[in-house]
Amino acid sequence: MTGPPDPIPAAALVRFTSAESRLYPMAMTDPDGYKRAITLVGMVANELRQQCADIESVLERRDELIAALPGLAAANGLELAGLPPDAVVDAASALRCRELQARA
Repeated sequence: MTGPPDPIPAAALVRFTSAESRLYPMAMTDPDGYKRAITLVGMVANELRQQCADIESVLERRDELIAALPGLAAANGLELAGLPPDAVVDAASALRCRELQARA
């Protein structure tokens, strides 16, 4: 990759921070829910790694992945069980965007 990566838009950063604030504190209050959340975030992040080589493409996949998450979870023997799909996708997107920025 040449040059600096595209910046993450401010609105996306706000969504990412909100998602992480909703999911990651579960480690203290709901360990099983936290484990499920981390597993789902990892699955979505892997999907983004396979399909998205830049920040713009990560952000463009948001709505599609939110809609697909229940099926993706079920295909892997999981269920959302109350986890908000937008928070899972936004946390995974934050992870992928950080990876892309680190490669620059």
